[in-house]
Amino acid sequence: MATHLVWLRTDLRIHDNLALAAACRDPQAQVLALYIATPGQWREHHLAPRQAAFIASHLQSLHAALAERAYRCG
Repeated sequence: MATHLVWLRTDLRIHDNLALAAACRDPQAQVLALYIATPGQWREHHLAPRQAAFIASHLQSLHAALAERAYRCG
């Protein structure tokens, strides 16, 4: 069984995410969605706490949406 890793960086949408759609074309493949949170880098680039909270909120929504569609979230 193939495994497709989709690295989510700035596009946290699933309904029109081309990389995610391409990974899901193979019905036999396992699709893993990955987002790497880098709070240290966010601080270094002066990301406002409000922006970090916005990203965290979207990640929670993304996790729920992927779980609902039976993607492996982690």
